[in-house]
Amino acid sequence: MTRAVVSGVIAFLTLISLCSETGLAQVSEWPTNKEWEVEGFAGASTTGNFRFRTPVTGSNGATATVGMHYASGYQVGLRITQNVGYNIAAYLEYSFANQPLRFTNLTPDIPSLSVGHSIQHLSYNVSYLPRNLQKRFRPYVSLGAGAVLYHIAEQSKNEAAALGVGLQGDWEFAMNAGGGFKYLVQNQFALTFNVKDSVSGVPSYGLPRSASVIHGFYQPGVDRHGLLNNWQFNIGAVYQWDD
Repeated sequence: MTRAVVSGVIAFLTLISLCSETGLAQVSEWPTNKEWEVEGFAGASTTGNFRFRTPVTGSNGATATVGMHYASGYQVGLRITQNVGYNIAAYLEYSFANQPLRFTNLTPDIPSLSVGHSIQHLSYNVSYLPRNLQKRFRPYVSLGAGAVLYHIAEQSKNEAAALGVGLQGDWEFAMNAGGGFKYLVQNQFALTFNVKDSVSGVPSYGLPRSASVIHGFYQPGVDRHGLLNNWQFNIGAVYQWDD
């Protein structure tokens, strides 16, 4: 993942250099960033793994260690930004990341269960850009909050239900912090690089906080706690305009 991100950044900086030379050759006056922006972006999303020691009721104090293992995956999304001043911007963002999920040790009979899974964010963010609208290169830092959907594919839900495991998607409140830069290649067109950490509670996926044995049948659970950090790395293409 790290090597792929570094390679992507190098390619992105090379693209900026090439586009900048073309833009300078074509534009007779220095371009200025506009009030409104719409941006499509793509990149990578990665999340840590978890192991939760979970009590099993009805089994004389037994416990089980349940694992949740998130694969890294691609991310795509859309941002709509308003530059509300020389150094402040606000934007609404939606992103979709494909990150398959694998549960381990859910029940004694299911040592591993893999499901189709995506992480979808909707957030409102505020950015501070120390360089004003007349600058081509504008680094920034941002803070935001919103909601995240940890979504399990319908086919995976059906397959898990056939094994006696009821799973469902889960909404969580999330906050994020990050930064990056924008580069105005030519009038109304810019490129961006962004790094962000989105932090939420660990989703339950419809599982209770404890497992149980009822009439000889094992009901899975997971005693989740702590926070989930979802790191996102992406590059984007921006179109700008004024009212």
